[in-house]
Amino acid sequence: MKHAHYARALMLVALLVGGLFGATQASAHERREVGKYEFIVGFLSEPAFEGELNALSVRITNAETKRPVENLEKTLKAQLVFGAEQRDMELTPVFRDPGHYKAHFYPTKSGAYTFGFFGDLEGAQIDEKFTSKPGGFNEVQAPAALQFPAKVPLNAELGSQLTEAQTGLRTATLLGSGGLLLGLISLTVAFMALRGRRASAVVSDPSIARSSR
Repeated sequence: MKHAHYARALMLVALLVGGLFGATQASAHERREVGKYEFIVGFLSEPAFEGELNALSVRITNAETKRPVENLEKTLKAQLVFGAEQRDMELTPVFRDPGHYKAHFYPTKSGAYTFGFFGDLEGAQIDEKFTSKPGGFNEVQAPAALQFPAKVPLNAELGSQLTEAQTGLRTATLLGSGGLLLGLISLTVAFMALRGRRASAVVSDPSIARSSR
């Protein structure tokens, strides 16, 4: 009997924790009615950070029957939009979570992202866009503010620094090569001038030629 009470208590705690976790997840996502369906859209991992692997997440439920809609990866496509950049993505079902789909990507810039969904949803044509905003799903954040104890540059920053270093090295190499070439030209001109003066001196004073022999 005592074991039954413990089991029920553990079950209640698990349900409470699960409910709190679900509420936390939902608060970082946008919920929208699309026809007779409900979409819940956001990042798979919240908060989302620049330069870290993440995924768009969409959970689709039939609002009338409350059942998750499965097998949409065959008929529904996703789209990532950031500024003027966009890319179509394949949706993948989340394991053991019917009606939940994801598409992994690396967000390489902080700011607002738009997740679009288009195609066939059980015979209905869908074309919906969800943009990160207050009250919806969060924007991608730059991780520098949360780094501790030292701030680590992102791959993009390292790439920029490497490009600058390579440009500086090429410039230095060109300047060095130009200086070496200029030096060789100067030596050649000086040598030719010396030979010219020597030849002129021999012509004007034959005794120089005799002494040189």
